[in-house]
Amino acid sequence: MNFGGLQEIVRVLCLAQRKAGHSVTIGCWTNASANVVAEAQLQDAGVQIVYLRRGAQGQLIGGKKYLTLKLMQHLGRGKADILHVHNPFYHYLYGGIAARAAGSTKVVETMHATVWLEGKRKWRLVFWIGAMCTDTIVSVCAEVESVIRSRFFLPGRKFSVIENGIDLARFLAVPPRTSGNEIVIGTVGRMFREKNHNLLLAAFAQLRVRHNNIRLRILGEGFLKAELTEQRAKLGLDGVVEFCGVSNDVPAYLSTLDLFVLPSASEAMPLSLLEAIASGLPVVATAVGNVPRMVEITASGWTCPPGDVDALAGALEAAITCDELREKGERAREKVSEYYSVERMSHDYEQLYLKLIHK
Repeated sequence: MNFGGLQEIVRVLCLAQRKAGHSVTIGCWTNASANVVAEAQLQDAGVQIVYLRRGAQGQLIGGKKYLTLKLMQHLGRGKADILHVHNPFYHYLYGGIAARAAGSTKVVETMHATVWLEGKRKWRLVFWIGAMCTDTIVSVCAEVESVIRSRFFLPGRKFSVIENGIDLARFLAVPPRTSGNEIVIGTVGRMFREKNHNLLLAAFAQLRVRHNNIRLRILGEGFLKAELTEQRAKLGLDGVVEFCGVSNDVPAYLSTLDLFVLPSASEAMPLSLLEAIASGLPVVATAVGNVPRMVEITASGWTCPPGDVDALAGALEAAITCDELREKGERAREKVSEYYSVERMSHDYEQLYLKLIHK
C-alpha cells in the first residue's frame, strides 16, 4: 500500500470493482504503509484491507506456512471467486498454492514489469511454479507478454494482455498552461536505478549550458536520494533542480510543469507517463517497454534510446524549442481518454473474471 504504479492500479481497479457492485478484499503483505490516504479511500468505498503477515509496527509474524494458511482462510467456495495477484515473487507462489488447496478460487496474475527477471535465479523458478498454479497470466502490455513467453515454457492458453488504465478525471481537470519565458521540466518516479535519474541530471546539465531558462523538478523518494543530491551539486545544478519528495496530489505537481520527461532504463507501461499526458503535458521518454506505442497513439511527444545521455539531451532540446509545445500536450488529452481509462481496464478484467468463473 505504498506509492507506486502497481499500487495505483490496485487502488483504481478495486474502486471500480466496488462501483460495479462486487465484493473486494485486498490482502497486503505489510501494513507498514506510507499511503494512509489511499487506504482510507479504499475502506470508505467498502474495500476490506487485510494485513496478512506483519504486525502493527511492521514486524514479521509467522512464516511461509502461516501465510499460506492465512490466505486459505479467505479463499475457496463461497469466500472468493477470484484471487488476483500482482507481480511475482513469493506472495504470488503462496497465493497460487493456497487457491489450489482451497479448491474453487480462480487465480489471475498481473505482470507489471519484467525487470525482476534480471535478479536472482530462484525468482524465475518461483515464478514458473506459481504460473503453473495460475489460470491466467495478464501482461500490462504486449512487450511484457513477449518477454515472459520467450523466457518460460508455459501453455499459451494462460496468457492475456490487458493494458493499464488510469483515473483520468483528476488529470484531465488540470488547466491548460500559460505561456512564459521559463520552461519547467519534471518527472515522477522512485529514486531507483531503473528510473535512471542520474541520466536525466546529466542530460539536463548539457541542456542548461545552452538554455538558461529551464528548471527541473523531480517528484519521488528512494535509496538513491543522497547519490542524486551529490550529483546535482557536482553538476552545479543546486539552484535549478528541485527534489520535491512525495505527494498524494500528483495532478497539482504536474500542473507546475511545462514538459514531462521519463528517462527510465526499464519500464512496462508506466502510469506516470499516462498521467502526464492526461494532464496536458507534452512528453520526452526513453523507448522502453510499451512507451513508444503510448507516445505514438497519443502523438504526445518525443522518444529516444535508453541510456544515451546525448540522445536524451537532444530530445529535450527538440521539445523545449518546439513552437507548438503546449498545443501538442493539449491535443494528446483526447487520445489518452479514448485508450487508457480505468473504466476500460476494469471492464476488461471483469470479462476475464467471468470467463474464468463460468469456464
